[in-house]
Amino acid sequence: MLVLAAESTEDPPNPVIPEVNEIVWAVIFFVALWLLMRYVLLPPITRAMETRANTIQGDRDAADAATASLGSTRRDYEASLVDARNEANEIIAAARTAADQRRAALQAEADAEIAVLRRNAQDEIEQARAAALSGMRGDVATLAVGAAGAVLGRNLDAGAQQSVIDQALAAE
Repeated sequence: MLVLAAESTEDPPNPVIPEVNEIVWAVIFFVALWLLMRYVLLPPITRAMETRANTIQGDRDAADAATASLGSTRRDYEASLVDARNEANEIIAAARTAADQRRAALQAEADAEIAVLRRNAQDEIEQARAAALSGMRGDVATLAVGAAGAVLGRNLDAGAQQSVIDQALAAE
C-alpha cells in the first residue's frame, strides 16, 4: 500500500517532453545528419548548381556576343545594301543617259533620212509635174488653136500662135 501511495504521488511522464536520453540521441543524429549533408551530399549538388550557373552565364555571354556580332553584321549588311543600291542607281542613270543619247542620235538619223526622202519625193513630183505640163502644153496649144480656128472660121498657124498660148498659160 505504501508503495502504491508513493507511486501515486509522482506525476505521470509527459508524452510531449522528451527524455534526456532521447535528446542526446537526437543531437547525435542531428549532428551526424548535418555532417553527412555538409560533407557528403551537398558538395555534389553545390558543384552541379555552380556548373549549371557557369554554363548559363557562358551561354548568356555567348548570346550577348552573338547579338553584338549580329548587330555589327547587320550594320555592315545594310551599309553594303545602301552602297549596292547607290551603284545600281548610278548604273541605271548612266544607262538611261546612254539610251537617251542613242535615241536622239537615231531620231536625228531618221529625221535626216526623212528629209532626204521628202526632198527626193518633192523633186520627183516637180519632175513629173514639169513633164505633165510640157506634155499638156502642146496638146492645149493644139486644142486652143483648133478651137480658135473653128470660132473664127479659118485655119490658124499653131507655131505663130505659140507665144500667145505661152503667155496665157504663164499667167495662170
